[in-house]
Amino acid sequence: MRREVACGPLFAMLVALGLTGSARVQGEHSLQYAPKVPARINLISRSEITMTVMPTGGGLPDTLTIEAARLESATQFADAAANGRFSIVLQYDSARTRMRPRGGLWQPLEVKENESAPVRTVLDERMQVLQAEFLDSPHLQASRAHMVRGLTGGVLVTLPPGPVTRGVPWMTEAAYPLSVLRSIGEEEGVPRLGELVARATAKIDSLVGRGADTLYYLTVTGSFLPAQFESLLSDVPAVTTASGSFASMLVWSSSWSAFLSGASRVVLWMDVRGVPDAGAASSRVRFDVITRSQVRM
Repeated sequence: MRREVACGPLFAMLVALGLTGSARVQGEHSLQYAPKVPARINLISRSEITMTVMPTGGGLPDTLTIEAARLESATQFADAAANGRFSIVLQYDSARTRMRPRGGLWQPLEVKENESAPVRTVLDERMQVLQAEFLDSPHLQASRAHMVRGLTGGVLVTLPPGPVTRGVPWMTEAAYPLSVLRSIGEEEGVPRLGELVARATAKIDSLVGRGADTLYYLTVTGSFLPAQFESLLSDVPAVTTASGSFASMLVWSSSWSAFLSGASRVVLWMDVRGVPDAGAASSRVRFDVITRSQVRM
Protein backbone atom coordinates (compact mmCIF):
# COMPACT_ATOMS: atom_id res chain seq x y z
CA MET A 1 0.00 0.00 0.00
CA ARG A 2 1.30 3.42 -0.90
CA ARG A 3 2.53 5.51 2.03
CA GLU A 4 2.25 9.27 2.05
CA VAL A 5 3.20 11.74 4.76
CA ALA A 6 0.38 14.23 5.33
CA CYS A 7 2.51 17.39 5.40
CA GLY A 8 3.07 19.05 2.04
CA PRO A 9 1.74 22.63 1.96
CA LEU A 10 0.45 22.47 5.55
CA PHE A 11 3.28 24.50 7.08
CA ALA A 12 2.99 27.28 4.50
CA MET A 13 -0.76 27.37 5.07
CA LEU A 14 -0.25 27.73 8.81
CA VAL A 15 2.24 30.54 8.36
CA ALA A 16 -0.39 32.32 6.27
CA LEU A 17 -2.90 31.77 9.08
CA GLY A 18 -0.50 33.28 11.60
CA LEU A 19 0.03 30.07 13.60
CA THR A 20 3.65 30.73 14.44
CA GLY A 21 5.18 31.89 17.69
CA SER A 22 8.38 33.18 19.26
CA ALA A 23 10.21 31.33 22.00
CA ARG A 24 10.11 33.50 25.12
CA VAL A 25 9.92 30.88 27.86
CA GLN A 26 12.50 28.14 28.47
CA GLY A 27 12.68 25.05 30.68
CA GLU A 28 10.20 22.25 31.18
CA HIS A 29 6.48 22.76 30.64
CA SER A 30 3.41 20.83 31.75
CA LEU A 31 0.58 20.78 29.22
CA GLN A 32 -2.40 19.65 31.27
CA TYR A 33 -6.10 19.77 30.63
CA ALA A 34 -7.67 21.57 33.59
CA PRO A 35 -10.62 23.73 32.48
CA LYS A 36 -12.18 26.13 34.92
CA VAL A 37 -15.62 25.01 36.08
CA PRO A 38 -18.00 26.23 34.88
CA ALA A 39 -16.52 27.14 31.51
CA ARG A 40 -17.73 27.43 27.92
CA ILE A 41 -15.73 27.31 24.67
CA ASN A 42 -17.06 27.47 21.12
CA LEU A 43 -14.94 25.86 18.39
CA ILE A 44 -15.50 26.46 14.67
CA SER A 45 -13.92 24.09 12.16
CA ARG A 46 -13.90 23.92 8.38
CA SER A 47 -12.70 20.96 6.33
CA GLU A 48 -11.84 20.83 2.64
CA ILE A 49 -12.07 17.25 1.40
CA THR A 50 -11.04 15.56 -1.83
CA MET A 51 -12.14 11.96 -2.40
CA THR A 52 -10.71 9.97 -5.32
CA VAL A 53 -12.24 6.58 -6.13
CA MET A 54 -10.09 4.27 -8.26
CA PRO A 55 -11.68 0.99 -9.42
CA THR A 56 -9.47 -2.09 -9.13
CA GLY A 57 -11.86 -4.69 -10.53
CA GLY A 58 -15.45 -5.84 -10.88
CA GLY A 59 -16.64 -3.48 -13.60
CA LEU A 60 -16.87 -0.27 -11.59
CA PRO A 61 -16.83 3.02 -13.57
CA ASP A 62 -13.68 5.06 -14.25
CA THR A 63 -11.83 7.04 -11.59
CA LEU A 64 -14.12 9.52 -9.83
CA THR A 65 -13.04 12.65 -7.95
CA ILE A 66 -15.37 14.34 -5.47
CA GLU A 67 -14.80 17.65 -3.69
CA ALA A 68 -16.55 18.44 -0.43
CA ALA A 69 -16.60 21.11 2.26
CA ARG A 70 -17.69 20.61 5.85
CA LEU A 71 -18.42 23.39 8.38
CA GLU A 72 -19.04 22.55 12.02
CA SER A 73 -19.62 24.48 15.22
CA ALA A 74 -19.41 22.86 18.65
CA THR A 75 -19.72 24.29 22.16
CA GLN A 76 -17.90 22.69 25.08
CA PHE A 77 -19.40 23.05 28.57
CA ALA A 78 -17.14 22.04 31.47
CA ASP A 79 -19.60 21.50 34.31
CA ALA A 80 -17.82 19.35 36.91
CA ALA A 81 -14.30 18.35 38.01
CA ALA A 82 -12.92 15.95 40.61
CA ASN A 83 -9.60 14.13 41.09
CA GLY A 84 -8.18 15.07 37.72
CA ARG A 85 -11.34 14.12 35.82
CA PHE A 86 -13.54 16.59 33.99
CA SER A 87 -17.14 16.26 32.89
CA ILE A 88 -17.75 17.96 29.54
CA VAL A 89 -20.96 18.37 27.54
CA LEU A 90 -20.45 18.84 23.80
CA GLN A 91 -23.31 20.58 22.04
CA TYR A 92 -23.04 20.44 18.25
CA ASP A 93 -24.61 23.72 17.21
CA SER A 94 -24.38 23.03 13.48
CA ALA A 95 -22.85 20.57 11.02
CA ARG A 96 -23.16 21.26 7.29
CA THR A 97 -21.60 19.43 4.36
CA ARG A 98 -21.78 20.03 0.63
CA MET A 99 -20.15 18.16 -2.25
CA ARG A 100 -19.74 18.11 -6.02
CA PRO A 101 -18.00 16.11 -8.73
CA ARG A 102 -14.80 18.02 -9.56
CA GLY A 103 -15.87 20.98 -11.67
CA GLY A 104 -19.59 20.34 -11.08
CA LEU A 105 -22.29 22.10 -9.07
CA TRP A 106 -22.35 22.09 -5.28
CA GLN A 107 -25.10 20.09 -3.60
CA PRO A 108 -25.91 20.08 0.14
CA LEU A 109 -25.82 16.76 1.96
CA GLU A 110 -28.17 15.63 4.68
CA VAL A 111 -26.75 15.52 8.19
CA LYS A 112 -26.42 11.89 9.28
CA GLU A 113 -28.00 10.71 12.51
CA ASN A 114 -26.13 11.70 15.67
CA GLU A 115 -23.85 14.18 13.91
CA SER A 116 -25.59 16.92 15.89
CA ALA A 117 -26.51 14.88 18.97
CA PRO A 118 -25.24 16.29 22.32
CA VAL A 119 -22.57 14.22 24.05
CA ARG A 120 -21.34 13.93 27.63
CA THR A 121 -17.75 12.87 28.03
CA VAL A 122 -15.28 12.48 30.87
CA LEU A 123 -11.68 13.52 30.17
CA ASP A 124 -8.53 13.26 32.24
CA GLU A 125 -5.65 15.72 32.48
CA ARG A 126 -4.20 14.42 29.19
CA MET A 127 -7.52 14.86 27.37
CA GLN A 128 -7.89 11.09 27.16
CA VAL A 129 -11.51 10.08 26.72
CA LEU A 130 -12.44 7.97 29.75
CA GLN A 131 -16.18 7.86 29.02
CA ALA A 132 -18.47 9.18 26.28
CA GLU A 133 -22.16 8.77 25.51
CA PHE A 134 -24.94 10.50 23.64
CA LEU A 135 -27.16 12.32 26.13
CA ASP A 136 -30.37 11.30 24.35
CA SER A 137 -29.24 7.75 23.48
CA PRO A 138 -26.71 6.66 26.12
CA HIS A 139 -26.49 3.06 24.90
CA LEU A 140 -26.00 3.82 21.20
CA GLN A 141 -22.71 2.48 19.83
CA ALA A 142 -20.33 4.96 18.18
CA SER A 143 -16.61 5.60 18.19
CA ARG A 144 -15.39 7.92 20.92
CA ALA A 145 -13.49 9.99 18.37
CA HIS A 146 -16.76 10.63 16.53
CA MET A 147 -18.60 11.62 19.69
CA VAL A 148 -15.94 14.07 20.88
CA ARG A 149 -14.76 15.37 17.50
CA GLY A 150 -15.81 18.88 18.62
CA LEU A 151 -12.89 19.04 21.06
CA THR A 152 -10.24 19.75 18.41
CA GLY A 153 -11.98 20.12 15.05
CA GLY A 154 -9.68 17.57 13.39
CA VAL A 155 -7.45 14.84 14.76
CA LEU A 156 -7.98 14.13 18.47
CA VAL A 157 -4.54 14.43 20.11
CA THR A 158 -3.57 13.39 23.64
CA LEU A 159 -1.44 15.72 25.79
CA PRO A 160 1.97 14.56 27.14
CA PRO A 161 2.11 12.44 30.33
CA GLY A 162 4.56 14.76 32.07
CA PRO A 163 6.69 17.90 31.65
CA VAL A 164 8.21 18.43 28.20
CA THR A 165 10.91 20.69 26.78
CA ARG A 166 10.67 22.90 23.71
CA GLY A 167 12.09 21.16 20.67
CA VAL A 168 12.28 17.71 22.30
CA PRO A 169 9.76 15.23 20.79
CA TRP A 170 7.53 12.95 22.81
CA MET A 171 5.25 10.07 21.86
CA THR A 172 1.50 10.53 22.08
CA GLU A 173 -1.75 9.00 20.84
CA ALA A 174 -4.17 10.31 18.22
CA ALA A 175 -7.54 9.27 16.80
CA TYR A 176 -9.54 10.23 13.72
CA PRO A 177 -13.27 9.50 13.23
CA LEU A 178 -14.14 7.97 9.85
CA SER A 179 -17.79 8.92 10.34
CA VAL A 180 -17.10 12.52 9.26
CA LEU A 181 -16.41 11.15 5.76
CA ARG A 182 -19.43 8.86 5.70
CA SER A 183 -21.88 11.27 4.08
CA ILE A 184 -19.45 11.76 1.19
CA GLY A 185 -18.39 8.22 0.44
CA GLU A 186 -20.55 5.64 2.21
CA GLU A 187 -21.51 3.90 -1.03
CA GLU A 188 -17.85 3.84 -2.09
CA GLY A 189 -16.81 1.91 1.01
CA VAL A 190 -16.39 4.50 3.79
CA PRO A 191 -17.33 2.69 7.03
CA ARG A 192 -20.47 3.81 8.78
CA LEU A 193 -18.74 3.63 12.17
CA GLY A 194 -15.20 3.45 13.40
CA GLU A 195 -12.01 5.41 13.90
CA LEU A 196 -8.33 5.16 13.08
CA VAL A 197 -5.76 5.37 15.86
CA ALA A 198 -2.12 6.36 15.68
CA ARG A 199 1.03 6.48 17.69
CA ALA A 200 2.29 9.97 16.95
CA THR A 201 5.25 12.22 17.61
CA ALA A 202 4.68 15.70 19.04
CA LYS A 203 6.87 18.60 20.06
CA ILE A 204 6.69 22.22 21.13
CA ASP A 205 8.10 24.32 18.31
CA SER A 206 7.83 27.61 20.17
CA LEU A 207 5.91 29.30 22.96
CA VAL A 208 4.85 32.74 23.98
CA GLY A 209 4.27 33.86 27.56
CA ARG A 210 1.76 36.66 27.98
CA GLY A 211 0.91 37.30 31.60
CA ALA A 212 -1.07 34.45 33.13
CA ASP A 213 -1.33 32.66 29.79
CA THR A 214 1.24 30.77 27.73
CA LEU A 215 0.62 29.80 24.12
CA TYR A 216 2.32 26.59 22.97
CA TYR A 217 2.80 26.03 19.25
CA LEU A 218 2.83 22.29 18.64
CA THR A 219 3.59 20.04 15.68
CA VAL A 220 2.11 16.53 15.73
CA THR A 221 2.66 13.88 13.05
CA GLY A 222 1.83 10.20 12.85
CA SER A 223 0.69 7.18 10.85
CA PHE A 224 -2.62 5.48 11.50
CA LEU A 225 -2.57 1.76 12.19
CA PRO A 226 -4.32 -0.25 9.44
CA ALA A 227 -7.78 -1.40 10.49
CA GLN A 228 -10.65 -3.34 8.88
CA PHE A 229 -14.32 -2.35 8.90
CA GLU A 230 -17.58 -3.62 7.50
CA SER A 231 -18.89 -1.31 4.77
CA LEU A 232 -20.84 -1.03 1.53
CA LEU A 233 -19.61 -0.79 -2.05
CA SER A 234 -22.41 0.33 -4.38
CA ASP A 235 -24.89 -1.06 -1.80
CA VAL A 236 -23.10 -4.43 -1.75
CA PRO A 237 -21.59 -5.69 1.55
CA ALA A 238 -17.84 -5.14 1.58
CA VAL A 239 -14.78 -5.05 3.81
CA THR A 240 -12.69 -1.88 3.96
CA THR A 241 -9.06 -1.76 5.09
CA ALA A 242 -8.08 1.79 6.01
CA SER A 243 -4.75 3.40 6.87
CA GLY A 244 -3.02 6.73 6.39
CA SER A 245 -1.10 9.55 8.02
CA PHE A 246 -1.61 13.04 9.40
CA ALA A 247 0.21 16.23 10.31
CA SER A 248 -1.18 18.86 12.66
CA MET A 249 -0.04 22.21 13.94
CA LEU A 250 -1.90 23.32 17.06
CA VAL A 251 -1.91 26.25 19.46
CA TRP A 252 -2.49 25.26 23.09
CA SER A 253 -3.45 27.88 25.69
CA SER A 254 -2.53 27.20 29.32
CA SER A 255 -5.12 29.69 30.56
CA TRP A 256 -8.01 28.50 28.37
CA SER A 257 -6.90 24.87 28.76
CA ALA A 258 -7.82 24.30 25.13
CA PHE A 259 -6.47 24.23 21.58
CA LEU A 260 -7.28 27.78 20.49
CA SER A 261 -6.53 27.19 16.82
CA GLY A 262 -4.91 24.74 14.49
CA ALA A 263 -4.75 23.10 11.11
CA SER A 264 -4.28 19.51 10.08
CA ARG A 265 -3.88 17.46 6.94
CA VAL A 266 -5.10 13.86 6.91
CA VAL A 267 -4.38 11.51 4.01
CA LEU A 268 -6.27 8.21 4.09
CA TRP A 269 -6.22 5.16 1.83
CA MET A 270 -9.10 2.68 1.83
CA ASP A 271 -8.94 -0.65 0.02
CA VAL A 272 -12.52 -1.84 -0.45
CA ARG A 273 -13.39 -5.40 -1.45
CA GLY A 274 -16.88 -6.71 -1.99
CA VAL A 275 -17.85 -9.81 -0.01
CA PRO A 276 -17.32 -12.77 -2.43
CA ASP A 277 -20.86 -14.11 -2.03
CA ALA A 278 -22.30 -10.66 -2.77
CA GLY A 279 -20.02 -9.58 -5.63
CA ALA A 280 -16.29 -9.32 -6.22
CA ALA A 281 -16.05 -5.59 -7.05
CA SER A 282 -13.17 -3.74 -5.46
CA SER A 283 -11.77 -0.22 -5.38
CA ARG A 284 -9.22 2.01 -3.75
CA VAL A 285 -10.36 5.30 -2.21
CA ARG A 286 -8.07 8.18 -1.30
CA PHE A 287 -9.09 11.02 1.01
CA ASP A 288 -7.16 14.26 1.40
CA VAL A 289 -8.64 16.34 4.22
CA ILE A 290 -7.41 19.76 5.35
CA THR A 291 -9.10 21.07 8.48
CA ARG A 292 -8.73 24.49 10.08
CA SER A 293 -10.20 25.21 13.50
CA GLN A 294 -10.41 28.20 15.80
CA VAL A 295 -12.02 29.07 19.11
CA ARG A 296 -14.59 31.83 18.82
CA MET A 297 -13.79 34.38 21.51
